[in-house]
Amino acid sequence: MIKKLIIILSIISTCMCQFSEVEITLDMRSVKKHNHFIINDFKEEIKRYIENTIFSQSDTDLEIPLNIHVIIESVSEKGAFKTLSTQFFINSWDLKVFSRSATIPYYKGKSMALTGNFEPTSSIFDYFAYIFLANELDGWSPLGGSEFFNKAEKIALNGKESDYPNGWENRLKKCKKIMENEYLRKFRYHWYEINDAIINNTQIDIEDENLIDITNLLSELENDIYYLQEFYPNDRNAFLFLDRYANEIAELFGKMKMYDTLILLSNYDADNSSIYNEFIK
Repeated sequence: MIKKLIIILSIISTCMCQFSEVEITLDMRSVKKHNHFIINDFKEEIKRYIENTIFSQSDTDLEIPLNIHVIIESVSEKGAFKTLSTQFFINSWDLKVFSRSATIPYYKGKSMALTGNFEPTSSIFDYFAYIFLANELDGWSPLGGSEFFNKAEKIALNGKESDYPNGWENRLKKCKKIMENEYLRKFRYHWYEINDAIINNTQIDIEDENLIDITNLLSELENDIYYLQEFYPNDRNAFLFLDRYANEIAELFGKMKMYDTLILLSNYDADNSSIYNEFIK
């Protein structure tokens, strides 16, 4: 009976996961070999925790992939715990987060669980999970991830006041920076909405009256680009997003004869200017 219950709970957890294909790599060059077995155990616990934890009851089956690169700078003793000094590089489809100076207590066999209170080991992964969950939900509705950006911000504030404050001030700033750039957040939403509209219409024909929704969305997208250039000229996440979709965006604006927008993009996103210029006639 107990085995059946475990299997059922495992199936439910898998079906409701927010994160899938969590790939974790470790840089342990600065760690003495006798501590490697502890850190390898920690690696498996991170993967288990992120993949199996339901961070939002109402947003299931998202299956967001995550690549997490962890640099272990040092391992020290603190009571019964080992204290890991780490850096994190985390990325998904269209967002990258770098976090330095994270201090994490850990011992072999320690497990993590989602809690409403600040917990120095699990809370940093809750922080990352909420940011990437928020970023994903921004693509589903305008500013749809705000609730989870706020959760990440709260964790960072609590972290600053905890016994392990190292790096939380910087993580708070990063969260605020992503959350406050509403032009990029709306840009992502409008772009994904346009793609859905194009798929539903199967093709682009500028003479087709049924494309009025796409035209309106393109106008919104154009405004987002203008304000990004005006207020966030050096936002790395904006350029990451454009790197991913530059060809598709340029082709669409070219077909819709929105050449002024292509010029705007060419000036803003210099690394991909040749792509935008190719569609300017």
